[in-house]
Amino acid sequence: MRSKVFSLLFLSGLGLAQGSLILYTSEVLADVNALVQAFQRQNPGVEIKVFRSGTGEVVAKIRAELEAGNPQPDLLWFANEDFLKELAARGQLRRVPLTTPGYPAQYASGGGLYYEVRLLYNVFGVNRQVVRQPPNTWQDLLRPEYRGTVAMPDPNFSGAALATVGTLVHRLGFDYFFRLRENGLKIEQSNPVLQQKLARGEYGVSITTDFGLRQEAAKGAPLEVVYPKDGAILVPTPIAVTSWSKNPELAGRFLRFLLSPEAQRIFVERGYYPVMPDAPKPKGAPEKVVGLRARFADPDTLDRFNQLMGLRR
Repeated sequence: MRSKVFSLLFLSGLGLAQGSLILYTSEVLADVNALVQAFQRQNPGVEIKVFRSGTGEVVAKIRAELEAGNPQPDLLWFANEDFLKELAARGQLRRVPLTTPGYPAQYASGGGLYYEVRLLYNVFGVNRQVVRQPPNTWQDLLRPEYRGTVAMPDPNFSGAALATVGTLVHRLGFDYFFRLRENGLKIEQSNPVLQQKLARGEYGVSITTDFGLRQEAAKGAPLEVVYPKDGAILVPTPIAVTSWSKNPELAGRFLRFLLSPEAQRIFVERGYYPVMPDAPKPKGAPEKVVGLRARFADPDTLDRFNQLMGLRR
Protein backbone atom coordinates (compact mmCIF):
# COMPACT_ATOMS: atom_id res chain seq x y z
CA MET A 1 0.00 0.00 0.00
CA ARG A 2 1.32 3.38 -0.93
CA SER A 3 2.22 5.59 2.00
CA LYS A 4 -0.06 8.59 1.62
CA VAL A 5 -0.86 10.47 4.77
CA PHE A 6 -2.66 13.73 5.42
CA SER A 7 -2.45 14.57 9.11
CA LEU A 8 -3.63 17.65 11.00
CA LEU A 9 -1.76 18.51 14.15
CA PHE A 10 -2.66 21.39 16.42
CA LEU A 11 -2.81 22.59 19.98
CA SER A 12 -5.88 24.45 21.11
CA GLY A 13 -6.72 26.44 24.20
CA LEU A 14 -3.08 27.38 24.81
CA GLY A 15 -3.15 30.85 23.35
CA LEU A 16 -4.32 32.85 20.40
CA ALA A 17 -3.72 31.24 17.01
CA GLN A 18 -0.51 32.46 15.43
CA GLY A 19 -1.32 31.13 11.99
CA SER A 20 -1.28 27.91 10.03
CA LEU A 21 1.13 26.10 7.73
CA ILE A 22 0.96 23.32 5.15
CA LEU A 23 4.01 21.04 4.81
CA TYR A 24 4.52 18.63 1.91
CA THR A 25 7.15 16.03 2.75
CA SER A 26 8.57 12.60 2.04
CA GLU A 27 10.06 12.32 5.52
CA VAL A 28 8.89 9.60 7.91
CA LEU A 29 5.60 10.82 9.35
CA ALA A 30 6.35 9.80 12.94
CA ASP A 31 9.58 11.82 12.81
CA VAL A 32 7.83 14.83 11.28
CA ASN A 33 5.07 14.66 13.86
CA ALA A 34 7.59 14.66 16.72
CA LEU A 35 9.20 17.81 15.31
CA VAL A 36 5.86 19.51 14.64
CA GLN A 37 4.67 18.82 18.17
CA ALA A 38 7.91 20.19 19.64
CA PHE A 39 7.51 23.33 17.52
CA GLN A 40 3.91 23.72 18.64
CA ARG A 41 4.91 23.50 22.29
CA GLN A 42 6.99 26.62 21.68
CA ASN A 43 4.28 28.23 19.51
CA PRO A 44 0.88 27.44 21.10
CA GLY A 45 -2.07 27.76 18.77
CA VAL A 46 -0.12 27.16 15.57
CA GLU A 47 -1.83 24.76 13.18
CA ILE A 48 0.28 22.59 10.84
CA LYS A 49 -1.16 20.34 8.17
CA VAL A 50 1.19 17.65 6.81
CA PHE A 51 0.91 15.78 3.52
CA ARG A 52 3.32 12.86 3.47
CA SER A 53 4.11 10.42 0.65
CA GLY A 54 7.09 9.20 -1.35
CA THR A 55 9.15 11.90 -3.03
CA GLY A 56 7.90 10.98 -6.50
CA GLU A 57 4.27 11.36 -5.50
CA VAL A 58 4.91 14.56 -3.53
CA VAL A 59 6.59 16.14 -6.55
CA ALA A 60 3.77 14.96 -8.84
CA LYS A 61 1.20 16.53 -6.48
CA ILE A 62 3.01 19.88 -6.48
CA ARG A 63 3.32 19.85 -10.28
CA ALA A 64 -0.40 19.18 -10.63
CA GLU A 65 -1.26 22.02 -8.24
CA LEU A 66 1.05 24.42 -10.05
CA GLU A 67 -0.50 23.48 -13.40
CA ALA A 68 -3.96 24.11 -11.92
CA GLY A 69 -2.77 27.48 -10.56
CA ASN A 70 -3.51 26.56 -6.96
CA PRO A 71 -0.34 25.44 -5.13
CA GLN A 72 -0.91 24.70 -1.44
CA PRO A 73 2.25 24.05 0.60
CA ASP A 74 4.11 26.67 2.59
CA LEU A 75 7.03 24.30 3.13
CA LEU A 76 8.63 21.61 0.94
CA TRP A 77 10.84 18.90 2.44
CA PHE A 78 11.82 15.88 0.37
CA ALA A 79 14.67 14.09 -1.38
CA ASN A 80 14.71 15.80 -4.76
CA GLU A 81 17.07 18.75 -4.86
CA ASP A 82 16.78 18.94 -8.65
CA PHE A 83 13.09 19.81 -8.36
CA LEU A 84 13.88 22.52 -5.82
CA LYS A 85 16.43 23.93 -8.26
CA GLU A 86 13.69 23.96 -10.90
CA LEU A 87 11.37 25.88 -8.59
CA ALA A 88 14.18 28.27 -7.62
CA ALA A 89 14.91 29.04 -11.26
CA ARG A 90 11.25 30.05 -11.69
CA GLY A 91 11.32 32.27 -8.61
CA GLN A 92 8.97 29.97 -6.69
CA LEU A 93 11.04 29.64 -3.51
CA ARG A 94 11.43 32.29 -0.84
CA ARG A 95 14.81 33.28 0.56
CA VAL A 96 15.03 32.63 4.31
CA PRO A 97 17.79 34.47 6.21
CA LEU A 98 19.43 32.02 8.58
CA THR A 99 20.30 33.23 12.07
CA THR A 100 21.61 29.94 13.52
CA PRO A 101 25.21 30.36 14.75
CA GLY A 102 27.63 27.70 13.51
CA TYR A 103 25.45 26.37 10.69
CA PRO A 104 27.79 24.76 8.09
CA ALA A 105 27.74 26.89 4.95
CA GLN A 106 27.99 23.86 2.64
CA TYR A 107 24.48 22.78 3.61
CA ALA A 108 22.84 26.05 2.54
CA SER A 109 21.91 25.91 -1.15
CA GLY A 110 20.51 28.30 -3.68
CA GLY A 111 21.73 31.37 -1.83
CA GLY A 112 19.48 30.75 1.18
CA LEU A 113 16.53 29.26 -0.70
CA TYR A 114 16.76 25.83 0.96
CA TYR A 115 18.68 24.19 3.78
CA GLU A 116 19.67 20.76 5.02
CA VAL A 117 18.46 20.25 8.57
CA ARG A 118 19.97 16.78 9.22
CA LEU A 119 22.03 14.29 7.21
CA LEU A 120 20.78 11.11 5.57
CA TYR A 121 22.98 8.43 4.01
CA ASN A 122 22.20 5.49 1.75
CA VAL A 123 24.13 2.54 3.14
CA PHE A 124 24.00 -1.26 3.37
CA GLY A 125 21.51 -2.76 5.77
CA VAL A 126 22.58 -6.28 6.69
CA ASN A 127 20.62 -9.03 8.41
CA ARG A 128 23.38 -11.11 9.99
CA GLN A 129 21.01 -14.05 10.43
CA VAL A 130 20.84 -14.30 6.63
CA VAL A 131 24.28 -13.05 5.55
CA ARG A 132 27.43 -14.09 7.40
CA GLN A 133 29.87 -11.61 5.91
CA PRO A 134 28.59 -8.08 5.20
CA PRO A 135 29.63 -6.26 2.02
CA ASN A 136 32.13 -3.42 2.42
CA THR A 137 32.03 -1.77 -1.03
CA TRP A 138 29.47 -1.23 -3.77
CA GLN A 139 31.25 -3.75 -5.98
CA ASP A 140 30.90 -6.38 -3.25
CA LEU A 141 27.16 -6.58 -3.96
CA LEU A 142 28.03 -8.30 -7.24
CA ARG A 143 29.68 -11.25 -5.49
CA PRO A 144 28.02 -14.68 -5.85
CA GLU A 145 27.37 -15.06 -2.10
CA TYR A 146 24.87 -12.19 -2.29
CA ARG A 147 22.90 -13.62 -5.20
CA GLY A 148 19.17 -13.18 -4.63
CA THR A 149 19.60 -11.53 -1.23
CA VAL A 150 19.94 -7.83 -2.20
CA ALA A 151 17.08 -5.32 -2.55
CA MET A 152 16.57 -1.57 -2.88
CA PRO A 153 13.54 0.78 -2.97
CA ASP A 154 11.78 1.89 -6.15
CA PRO A 155 13.38 5.12 -7.47
CA ASN A 156 10.03 6.17 -8.95
CA PHE A 157 8.68 6.44 -5.40
CA SER A 158 11.72 7.00 -3.21
CA GLY A 159 13.89 10.08 -3.67
CA ALA A 160 16.72 8.38 -1.79
CA ALA A 161 16.59 5.47 -4.25
CA LEU A 162 16.57 7.92 -7.16
CA ALA A 163 19.81 9.27 -5.69
CA THR A 164 21.24 5.74 -5.46
CA VAL A 165 20.57 5.09 -9.14
CA GLY A 166 21.96 8.43 -10.33
CA THR A 167 25.06 8.33 -8.13
CA LEU A 168 26.06 4.75 -8.91
CA VAL A 169 25.42 5.12 -12.64
CA HIS A 170 27.63 8.21 -12.61
CA ARG A 171 30.43 6.47 -10.71
CA LEU A 172 30.20 2.86 -11.90
CA GLY A 173 28.26 3.03 -15.18
CA PHE A 174 24.81 1.71 -16.00
CA ASP A 175 26.26 -1.77 -16.49
CA TYR A 176 26.59 -1.95 -12.69
CA PHE A 177 22.80 -2.22 -12.35
CA PHE A 178 22.64 -4.74 -15.20
CA ARG A 179 25.08 -6.90 -13.22
CA LEU A 180 23.12 -6.34 -9.99
CA ARG A 181 19.95 -7.50 -11.75
CA GLU A 182 21.80 -10.57 -13.00
CA ASN A 183 22.78 -11.22 -9.38
CA GLY A 184 19.13 -11.13 -8.37
CA LEU A 185 18.51 -7.52 -7.28
CA LYS A 186 14.92 -7.05 -6.05
CA ILE A 187 12.87 -3.83 -5.82
CA GLU A 188 10.52 -2.85 -3.01
CA GLN A 189 8.34 0.25 -3.05
CA SER A 190 9.79 2.22 -0.15
CA ASN A 191 12.57 2.27 2.41
CA PRO A 192 10.25 1.45 5.36
CA VAL A 193 8.75 -1.57 3.55
CA LEU A 194 12.21 -2.76 2.54
CA GLN A 195 13.63 -2.35 6.06
CA GLN A 196 10.77 -4.31 7.61
CA LYS A 197 11.29 -7.18 5.14
CA LEU A 198 15.03 -7.08 5.81
CA ALA A 199 14.31 -7.28 9.55
CA ARG A 200 12.11 -10.37 8.95
CA GLY A 201 14.90 -12.07 7.01
CA GLU A 202 13.28 -11.88 3.57
CA TYR A 203 16.49 -10.24 2.35
CA GLY A 204 20.06 -10.38 3.54
CA VAL A 205 21.28 -6.99 2.30
CA SER A 206 19.48 -3.78 1.39
CA ILE A 207 20.55 -0.48 -0.12
CA THR A 208 18.64 1.85 2.17
CA THR A 209 18.68 4.77 4.60
CA ASP A 210 20.89 4.63 7.68
CA PHE A 211 18.42 6.24 10.10
CA GLY A 212 15.65 3.78 9.19
CA LEU A 213 17.93 0.83 9.90
CA ARG A 214 18.79 2.28 13.29
CA GLN A 215 15.09 2.69 14.05
CA GLU A 216 14.43 -0.97 13.19
CA ALA A 217 17.46 -2.15 15.18
CA ALA A 218 16.20 -0.18 18.18
CA LYS A 219 13.04 -2.30 18.04
CA GLY A 220 15.16 -5.45 18.32
CA ALA A 221 15.66 -6.33 14.65
CA PRO A 222 18.94 -8.23 13.93
CA LEU A 223 20.23 -5.51 11.62
CA GLU A 224 23.65 -3.98 11.10
CA VAL A 225 24.32 -0.60 9.47
CA VAL A 226 27.33 -0.76 7.14
CA TYR A 227 28.78 2.42 5.63
CA PRO A 228 30.52 1.45 2.36
CA LYS A 229 34.26 2.04 2.51
CA ASP A 230 34.12 3.60 -0.96
CA GLY A 231 31.43 6.04 0.15
CA ALA A 232 27.93 6.14 1.58
CA ILE A 233 25.58 8.23 -0.56
CA LEU A 234 24.75 11.53 1.15
CA VAL A 235 21.21 12.23 -0.03
CA PRO A 236 20.13 15.89 -0.19
CA THR A 237 16.80 16.33 1.61
CA PRO A 238 16.58 20.12 2.08
CA ILE A 239 13.60 22.11 3.28
CA ALA A 240 12.36 25.26 1.54
CA VAL A 241 9.68 27.94 1.91
CA THR A 242 7.53 28.53 -1.16
CA SER A 243 7.08 31.94 -2.78
CA TRP A 244 3.29 31.56 -2.62
CA SER A 245 3.23 30.83 1.12
CA LYS A 246 0.45 32.69 2.92
CA ASN A 247 2.46 32.73 6.14
CA PRO A 248 6.14 33.01 5.15
CA GLU A 249 7.35 34.37 8.49
CA LEU A 250 5.91 31.42 10.38
CA ALA A 251 7.27 29.01 7.75
CA GLY A 252 10.73 30.51 8.17
CA ARG A 253 10.40 30.17 11.94
CA PHE A 254 9.64 26.46 11.55
CA LEU A 255 12.65 26.00 9.26
CA ARG A 256 14.94 27.71 11.77
CA PHE A 257 13.45 25.64 14.59
CA LEU A 258 14.66 22.47 12.86
CA LEU A 259 18.22 23.69 13.47
CA SER A 260 17.65 24.38 17.16
CA PRO A 261 19.24 22.18 19.87
CA GLU A 262 15.84 20.63 20.66
CA ALA A 263 15.10 19.66 17.06
CA GLN A 264 18.65 18.39 16.46
CA ARG A 265 18.28 16.23 19.58
CA ILE A 266 15.04 14.78 18.19
CA PHE A 267 16.78 13.95 14.91
CA VAL A 268 19.61 12.19 16.75
CA GLU A 269 17.19 10.21 18.93
CA ARG A 270 15.52 8.98 15.74
CA GLY A 271 18.77 7.81 14.16
CA TYR A 272 19.78 10.74 11.94
CA TYR A 273 23.15 12.46 11.84
CA PRO A 274 22.64 16.06 12.96
CA VAL A 275 23.62 18.88 10.64
CA MET A 276 24.83 21.11 13.48
CA PRO A 277 28.47 20.27 14.30
CA ASP A 278 28.10 20.59 18.08
CA ALA A 279 25.22 18.09 18.31
CA PRO A 280 25.99 14.48 19.36
CA LYS A 281 25.96 11.61 16.87
CA PRO A 282 23.35 8.83 16.96
CA LYS A 283 24.12 6.01 19.37
CA GLY A 284 26.51 3.52 17.78
CA ALA A 285 27.07 5.59 14.63
CA PRO A 286 30.65 6.11 13.40
CA GLU A 287 32.15 9.47 14.22
CA LYS A 288 33.13 10.05 10.59
CA VAL A 289 31.58 8.78 7.36
CA VAL A 290 33.08 8.67 3.88
CA GLY A 291 30.30 10.37 1.95
CA LEU A 292 29.48 10.60 -1.73
CA ARG A 293 27.46 13.64 -2.75
CA ALA A 294 24.38 12.26 -4.45
CA ARG A 295 23.41 12.80 -8.07
CA PHE A 296 19.75 12.19 -8.78
CA ALA A 297 19.01 10.07 -11.83
CA ASP A 298 17.77 12.09 -14.80
CA PRO A 299 14.61 10.98 -16.66
CA ASP A 300 16.53 9.05 -19.32
CA THR A 301 18.50 7.11 -16.72
CA LEU A 302 15.35 6.40 -14.74
CA ASP A 303 13.59 5.14 -17.87
CA ARG A 304 16.52 2.80 -18.60
CA PHE A 305 16.41 1.54 -15.02
CA ASN A 306 12.65 0.95 -15.23
CA GLN A 307 13.05 -1.03 -18.44
CA LEU A 308 15.91 -3.05 -16.96
CA MET A 309 14.00 -3.93 -13.78
CA GLY A 310 10.56 -4.24 -15.37
CA LEU A 311 9.09 -1.35 -13.42
CA ARG A 312 6.12 0.74 -14.53
CA ARG A 313 5.83 4.49 -14.10
